Amino acid sequence: MKYSKISDQHGIGFIGFLLVLTAFGILGLVALKALPAYMEYFSIQSTINRIAHDPLLQSEQDMRTAFDRQMQVDSIKDVSSRELEISAGAVAMRYQKKIPLTETMSLLIDFDAASKP
Repeated sequence: MKYSKISDQHGIGFIGFLLVLTAFGILGLVALKALPAYMEYFSIQSTINRIAHDPLLQSEQDMRTAFDRQMQVDSIKDVSSRELEISAGAVAMRYQKKIPLTETMSLLIDFDAASKP
């Protein structure tokens, strides 16, 4: 019976493979759960840029109404125009999104959408 030396072994073992697979599985779960929140954020960001640079929207109320209409079109119900911060032609919104991962864990993401100059 011939025993191999530790230096002759290459690669990871089965337990190491399972640990790596578990880590990638957890990261994949978090990414899949967070993806809709980021897609919603990018939609809000583009809407904010659009209403901030629209010359037809002069008043604050017009901007809020346009934002609410676009949120209805995009089926986004988590934010409303009341959360918009409008000052000197700049439009911004800060909000949090809580994403449940399991029964006892959730992911909290802070989003900060602002119009570009």
